Amino acid sequence: MSLDSKGQNEKAVIRKLVSELDAARISYCHWKSNCRLEATLAGDEDIDILVDRRQAANLQGALSVSGFKLAQSALGTGHPSTFHAIGLDGHTGELVDLHVCHEVYSGDSLVKNYRMPIEGELLANTRELLGVKVPDAACELVYFVLRIALKHLSPIELLKSNRHRSKNADELAWLQQAASRSIVPPPAICDRLFPVIGPGLFSDLVNAVARQDAIFLRIRLGWKVAWRLRGMRRLSAFAAAASRLWRFGDFVRGRLSGAKSLHLVSGGAIVALVGSKATGKSTTANELARCLGRHLNVCRIHTGKPPPTLISWIPNWFVPLARRLLPHERMAVYEDAARRERRDFSLFHVARMALLAHDRRRLLQRALRKAAAGAIVISDRYPSLQPGTIDSSSFDSLALAGCDSWLKRKLMQYERYCYSVIPRPNLVIKLTAPIAIAIARDATRDKAGGPDEATVRRHWELERKTDFGSTPVVTIDTTAPLEETARQAVNAVWAVL
Repeated sequence: MSLDSKGQNEKAVIRKLVSELDAARISYCHWKSNCRLEATLAGDEDIDILVDRRQAANLQGALSVSGFKLAQSALGTGHPSTFHAIGLDGHTGELVDLHVCHEVYSGDSLVKNYRMPIEGELLANTRELLGVKVPDAACELVYFVLRIALKHLSPIELLKSNRHRSKNADELAWLQQAASRSIVPPPAICDRLFPVIGPGLFSDLVNAVARQDAIFLRIRLGWKVAWRLRGMRRLSAFAAAASRLWRFGDFVRGRLSGAKSLHLVSGGAIVALVGSKATGKSTTANELARCLGRHLNVCRIHTGKPPPTLISWIPNWFVPLARRLLPHERMAVYEDAARRERRDFSLFHVARMALLAHDRRRLLQRALRKAAAGAIVISDRYPSLQPGTIDSSSFDSLALAGCDSWLKRKLMQYERYCYSVIPRPNLVIKLTAPIAIAIARDATRDKAGGPDEATVRRHWELERKTDFGSTPVVTIDTTAPLEETARQAVNAVWAVL
């Protein structure tokens, strides 16, 4: 296998896609940024392929066989004749983003306002580079300089484009060297495909891109190119400005929140990570969010510690004080096996559990709405169907039948109701580790209260009794290295999406 500039291996899922495209005899090419093709094959850059629109149906089959899933922007910021597909490299647990185009649109990266009738030329004259079909270098060079020129039309794009002006100069030099072996020189191709540009302007564009300090020259030439290509605009000036503003807002929102707007066409999911203390739930959730969130809309929640709602916000202020004044009301007391068997609950404990159930219900209802909108919700901990287990209902039917207090009975009923209407997750990942390892890990954690071997043992026993009904449960032994745990978790999530 080839290595990219960072020394990372090619992603097997990308190579499989290339093999499937070739096997199906699909007319395609990786149509831009081929000077960095090694990095693309390693998954460090997005994959941009152009495919003959007449073979769109065959392409869908190749994508499915290769393990890619279709994706789209939740805010409708896609581009014409273009779609995303996300693939999982099962060996590394990393996602890769594929951009498929059937027609070529160019301009600034936000709007892409110019319809460039160049796909026929790109697909008809290809060469092979690192086992991938790419366009003839002369044709790629023509499109490259026009694309760079059209990126100098808006202040927003100027800021984005000129951060990479040294890359642009390097790519131009790479293309010029490769194009020197082409049968038809770039100026002739430009004159045939874009006769309104003219040889003089094309030569000026090449020189302006080569000079990193010629930003004002590139701006002037960019406007000249835009005027000559005005007949290829797909949007009016007003519509383009409005679209640009909308897309820039989405760009800023994503940068500030760190969340992507892309989601799978097949829908979102709620993924629950459960397990005893010190089995690596938070660490694995972080890795899941990092891997999946690189390209997809991912949301993190902690069901074990739900944020307060309006009715629980004030009572929660008194919980730390209650822990000191009422040590016999601590959760550890009620998790004791003998105490659970007696089903002896104080009014304080019942009220507290009812408020906690209310907060969890509200949190998970919001999670359901996000998942329905396409997000992947990763939950640290999750209620089980079995009363008395961690983060689940505290009161079974026997506790309710034996309660002689009207108020406590009503609170118990409400608590049970909250858990009964909580949405079920699409997948439960159950993290396990031998009790000795869990105790040793807990002893090294820097958390309030310090190590607590008794709690680890108690939770370890309770987790063995959890029941998630018909929800798929994948068990992962976290004694393996973190990379292996994360890889298994990502593969498990991908299988249910």
